[in-house]
Amino acid sequence: MTVTSLRDDQHRPIRSAAHPSGLWQAATTLLSLLAASLLVPAQAQVLTAGLTGCDWHEAPIKLAYPETNARYYQADLPVRPPAGSRIRIEGQYPATRYFSFQIYDSSYAPIDDLSDYLIVADRGSQSTLLGPTTGNPDVEPGGRYTAYVKYGAVPKTRQRNTLYTDDSIGTSRRYQLTMRTYLEDQRVPLPKLVLETPNGDRPIGVGLCRPPISLPPLEEPSLTPPVSGVVSLLGSRRVPFEVFYGAQNGDSEFGLNQNAAYMSATVRNVGELILIRGRAPTFRDRDGRVPLLPDVRYWSFCQNAKVLTTVIACRADREIPVDARGNYHIVVADGAAERLPKNSGYAALPFGPVVLGFLIYRQLLPDPDFVGAIGAVPRGTSPQDVIGDYTPIATYCPPALFEARVRAGDTPYQVFAACAAAP
Repeated sequence: MTVTSLRDDQHRPIRSAAHPSGLWQAATTLLSLLAASLLVPAQAQVLTAGLTGCDWHEAPIKLAYPETNARYYQADLPVRPPAGSRIRIEGQYPATRYFSFQIYDSSYAPIDDLSDYLIVADRGSQSTLLGPTTGNPDVEPGGRYTAYVKYGAVPKTRQRNTLYTDDSIGTSRRYQLTMRTYLEDQRVPLPKLVLETPNGDRPIGVGLCRPPISLPPLEEPSLTPPVSGVVSLLGSRRVPFEVFYGAQNGDSEFGLNQNAAYMSATVRNVGELILIRGRAPTFRDRDGRVPLLPDVRYWSFCQNAKVLTTVIACRADREIPVDARGNYHIVVADGAAERLPKNSGYAALPFGPVVLGFLIYRQLLPDPDFVGAIGAVPRGTSPQDVIGDYTPIATYCPPALFEARVRAGDTPYQVFAACAAAP
């Protein structure tokens, strides 16, 4: 996957040029509905136009393949404030693995981003982060920072701690400011948002936030009985993972995290479980344990409903066992977590009550020298040719065969081989 950036030290995936298939068209229709639901209701638009905007609210994002280990906070930026205005963000570094600010337009296409490690602390405070993947274990969360949103295109030389819209003041476009946090162990107050104008400061939208989004119940198509004969149905037990550019809404990357890269695989309910194996990137949790130079800030696997783009469950890196060879092993099956023996070496993900599942492997903020970075895979290139064993490999497996092999004490490698070779 080719990666570009508005800044050399930030990674963001390029939107795909491919046209969506019929399945993607159905998915993007749902995403368009979500985009519409994220807009300020008509009655509230009168209140939030002009100078006020709308302060933070936690977005109950249900579509577009969200991450269960993330929290999403959104604020609507003021529309058409006076010339010379900007938004000031006064915050504290939260007790999280990762956080960032990102600007989206009203269709939730990404505009700009500011990663946590690029936010310089206020004088007298310290940042908990030193680089894309490295933290400072001697610094506690809670230090203060000040960031800004300026209306207009990104200049050749960016100002410190600043995000930009792509339009200047005076346009009618609406923008959302999103704050993402991952593995939020301890909450700190959300940042204070202030509109700086030539005539003085004004708080943004206090008391004028839109109500929580209410979406209709989301239902998958009727689940047919599991289909026997997986090989005849699929042609192979192999489950291929490919670089994922995001479900598209028109020609934009709907809601993609600009600090993340993804791989994905479509899986079908055929009455069999799925085994996934690959080399695990190293990471550093907040306890400060080694490695001192991790591969990525965060990685995870999620199972999703492909058609509806809803998430079923995710497993964060710290929840996935890594063996002596540096590999992870994951089993995707409903009830697997309860049936696996203790210390089996597997992480478990439910498949969920869906016909088509969608497995997503995420990496956030890889180290520039990490050889397994998904974002290093050029378009049209086999991931294994670039990132090698860091590419997940997966296979369907008959449940009886899996359980018999695990009971017999086979290693996950032996179980995987037996499942891949099953008739």
